[in-house]
Amino acid sequence: MSGLDDLKDFRRTTLRNAPTIRKTDLKAVPFVTLMTIMIALSAMIAWFAATTAMGESDAAERTRGMLVAVAASVLGAFFLGGAIAAFWSHGRRWRQRRAAAELALARGWHYNLEIDPRSFPATLFARSGRNWVENSLHVHEPMYIEVANYVGQTTQRASGREEYGFIGIGIDRRLPHMYLESAARQKRARAYPIPFRPDQRLSLEGDFDRWFRLYCPKEYETDALYVITPDVMALMIDEAAGFDIEIVDDWLFVIARAPFDMADPAVLDFAERLAGTLGRRTEHQSTGYRDDRSEEPGFIDAAGARLRRGRLLLTVLPPAIAVVTWVGWFWIATTGLG
Repeated sequence: MSGLDDLKDFRRTTLRNAPTIRKTDLKAVPFVTLMTIMIALSAMIAWFAATTAMGESDAAERTRGMLVAVAASVLGAFFLGGAIAAFWSHGRRWRQRRAAAELALARGWHYNLEIDPRSFPATLFARSGRNWVENSLHVHEPMYIEVANYVGQTTQRASGREEYGFIGIGIDRRLPHMYLESAARQKRARAYPIPFRPDQRLSLEGDFDRWFRLYCPKEYETDALYVITPDVMALMIDEAAGFDIEIVDDWLFVIARAPFDMADPAVLDFAERLAGTLGRRTEHQSTGYRDDRSEEPGFIDAAGARLRRGRLLLTVLPPAIAVVTWVGWFWIATTGLG
């Protein structure tokens, strides 16, 4: 039986190069141990309370003892359910990982269980804390395409994890940093707040602003229009509406607000179509691009290589002051203090 056929062998083999996932797996051991202890303790209390109650001659004491036994049994069942859910979730995650590896093998793609997110220059991967790229599938021809899920540890979700799918497409030329924030209303919040200074917003022609909000470095507005032409804008709307799009260095990233099912062939179909349409057209459009500000041919000057980040306090403070001022004025006007 091969490593892909046997889940246990697959897990052991892939964990060798996945230190972060290995650590998160080890965290399950104390939880399972605690659940086991609590189950045993609840069973002991239930048994002791029930046997004691049966020996009582007083009806009230017997009833009280049986109620304690029932409560301990219910608590034990709760802990047992938690342990079963943890085992099921852990096993399901590993079955999904193996299915993703099988899909990669069947399609001629390469598979990695874990990748350091610092390998990618996109804004999403610059977040602090424990995070990793999981279930990465990539292919080199005819274009470099990487499809994976970004995973981060968080206390904001009940599961303790936040996951977001992304597609990375390699293009053959470095371009100025551009971020296209999806303007579509969505149920799931974005993985991270847009950290860029608002004075880098560039409005484009037509109704494109209804679909995306474009950020590009100051004084690189003409460069952005050189790359993001009307036909590229049309492809962004047709192929990637609802996703954030980021062009940075020689990458084009399409970022979802939910994880991809990496065992679903439709995900790879979508990535290949996206590379063949939006990726190819962006690459073709930028063929003649050169940053004249850069002293090194083929590279982007520091002023355009990365969007400037704004400070949260400076972004939030002005509207906060305006709201407080308006509320104060309204309160004074309505109470007659003025």
